[in-house]
Amino acid sequence: MTLAIAAALSSMVSPIAAADTTVSTALTTQQTWSTGNYTVANTGSIITSGNTALISSAPGGTLTNSGTISGGTASGIQNTGTIDALNNSGTIRVAGTSNRGIDNFLGTIGSLTNSGTISGGSRGVYNNGGTIGALTNSGTISVGSGGNGIQNNGKGSTIGTLTNSGTISGGSVGVQNYGTIGTLTNSGTISGGYAGVVNNRGGTISALTNGGAISGLQVGISNSGTNATIGTLTNTGTISGQAHALFNGAAGTLGTITNAGVIAGNIENQSTRDLNINGGSGTTFGTLTGFGGTIGTITSSGTNVVFGSGNLVLNDNIGAAPTNILSVGPAVAAPTGQVAVSNTGAVLQVNNAINIFGTYNQSAAGTLQIGVNTGAVANGALTGDSGYGRLVVSGAVNIASGSAVSFAQVNPYPFAAGQRYVIVDASSTGTNYNEGTLRYSIRGYNSVLTGANVTANGRSDLVVTVVSAALIPTTSPSPAPAPAPAPAPAPAPTPPATVPNAQAALTGLSQYTGISDPGLLNLYNASMALNLGSSDAANRAGKQLNPVSQGSTAQAALAPTLDVLNIISTHADSVRLAQAGGLSGVSTGEAGPAWGVWGQAFGGHAHQGQRDQVDGYSANFGGLLFGVDHAVSDAWRAGGVFSYSNAKISNTGDTDGNSTRVNSFGLMGYASYTGSPWYANLSAGAVQQHYDTTRAVNFAGFSGNADGSFSGTQYVARAEAGYPFATAVATVTPLASLTYGYLRQNGYTESGGNGAALSVGA
Repeated sequence: MTLAIAAALSSMVSPIAAADTTVSTALTTQQTWSTGNYTVANTGSIITSGNTALISSAPGGTLTNSGTISGGTASGIQNTGTIDALNNSGTIRVAGTSNRGIDNFLGTIGSLTNSGTISGGSRGVYNNGGTIGALTNSGTISVGSGGNGIQNNGKGSTIGTLTNSGTISGGSVGVQNYGTIGTLTNSGTISGGYAGVVNNRGGTISALTNGGAISGLQVGISNSGTNATIGTLTNTGTISGQAHALFNGAAGTLGTITNAGVIAGNIENQSTRDLNINGGSGTTFGTLTGFGGTIGTITSSGTNVVFGSGNLVLNDNIGAAPTNILSVGPAVAAPTGQVAVSNTGAVLQVNNAINIFGTYNQSAAGTLQIGVNTGAVANGALTGDSGYGRLVVSGAVNIASGSAVSFAQVNPYPFAAGQRYVIVDASSTGTNYNEGTLRYSIRGYNSVLTGANVTANGRSDLVVTVVSAALIPTTSPSPAPAPAPAPAPAPAPTPPATVPNAQAALTGLSQYTGISDPGLLNLYNASMALNLGSSDAANRAGKQLNPVSQGSTAQAALAPTLDVLNIISTHADSVRLAQAGGLSGVSTGEAGPAWGVWGQAFGGHAHQGQRDQVDGYSANFGGLLFGVDHAVSDAWRAGGVFSYSNAKISNTGDTDGNSTRVNSFGLMGYASYTGSPWYANLSAGAVQQHYDTTRAVNFAGFSGNADGSFSGTQYVARAEAGYPFATAVATVTPLASLTYGYLRQNGYTESGGNGAALSVGA
């Protein structure tokens, strides 16, 4: 009965509300909080020189500090209970060198919001086996030498969300996680003397998003230790470290990296899992580069590096490459660190020569974009070009048919016809560029480009040539109806030359795909520019690119030989007439001398204008001949002649810079027969000739002189007959003659020419 009444009375008593505590003055001893809400006003402080300034074992409530809470040798605040919300706009600190600003020891904090300052000797915020629902910092959380700004310590330690728009810094680590963090979002600064963020010893960060700066003197973000996991890493800010911007240990799991900001420093993946990297969207490019703007390194322990989507500037070498990949032949064994790089759908831009020690594969959805800088040298020379990007791959490269290759200005640069870029250099073994089926373009230009696979010394180079490039106007015309689908890229335009020889020369030159001869590359580039010029300019250049005309040299070289034949015939006539009628000092009735020795100088000029679109020439020649003959009988006289001549042949028209010097040495035999009244002269011989040629090639963008030297042999024969008729006033002699000539000019190879020298067949 008494118990029942007591129970009834007890049920009628109203509960007493928990008392709140407010500190508005300076306290110097340790305080405890076990009930209600706790407030330290901006005029209040708890500053102790001993252990912990404020110990909370409360079952709930809000802790608000706008003043100062300062501990001595342990913590500023230690929580072993439950705090619904901890709001700090003042200062929470600890004086010792190995102590914590806030120590959540097996406790629970619903939300921890800091807009003031939290500092500690070893930890700023230490979550030791406890739970923090949301940790939000817009102020400063800092720790001195050897400490961590925030440490989530051990398997039972959980932080639901960690959001920073202020500063978190540690003498060692900015944020150290051994427990579980749902999401870590940074738009401020997280830094450490060793690392910005370390996820270790089984720690898990489901999603790490950075729009600010995460940096460490050694490592930006480190994920290592058994079962350490970062689910996704998204960066629109900067992640940097002098040794590594990102480090993933052998037992770590690092999910897809999406980078629309800057990752500055080496990236190392020791795990056997692929390293997956995506880029920015739209016009935004993420950048992968070395610390301080240098070229960095990506290593991935023999596994794949996959660029999946988005836009990326790659300024990192990939794999443990040797000093000079170009020295690596196709038979070199793959050492540890070789990486298979795949571009399955990203726009991958390279502004420098980037080494890949391994292989490179690009899917049809991928794009390799070449960044070109002001002053770039684009002659298609692997060792001489500069100022633009390329991939240098130790192993094989496969670029799928339909994949894209594009060019973009890094800073102002004029793209123009004739430029040639070596954009990939790879081992010849297993490489397939599909260069004829790629989609080539220049950003901001209406352009036509062609690709070629150039192979030499065990290496294969993808060489892209600009056929035409015109800037797209910055102001667009009025909207037009939707156009039809764009046609396939047009083939390289036919050179505008109309002269057959010029067309043949320019078309042949346009097929050149080599890169090893700088002079020839310069000639090629200049000739490509002719496609945009006039037909007259193309005809002139094309004619000059042809060898010295064999037709003109043959005709001009024949002129001195014919002159020698004419002189021999005239000499035979004069001797016969002397025998018949007393000419040349022979008295009437006397017989001609049995032996005769004679000689004569000769010279002349030959000229021919343009015929059938072949330029003409002007030739001058001179020479000497010496002869000996003998009267074999009263009717026959026979002899021989040695001749020397020198001819200078100068072209006219578009090839007026071409010239040929011909030195000729001839040996002729001749005979004459005196009948009654008819007569006949016969002659035949051979002439050895030596030619020295000079060919001038001069047109916009190119100048060179090519020299040639070769020999030739000429064979000639002539038969002539006459029948004199005496009249009352004169003697009329009808003549009939036949001359045969054969000339062979040997083949030769020109020297000089600045790339325009030719090898000419016989």
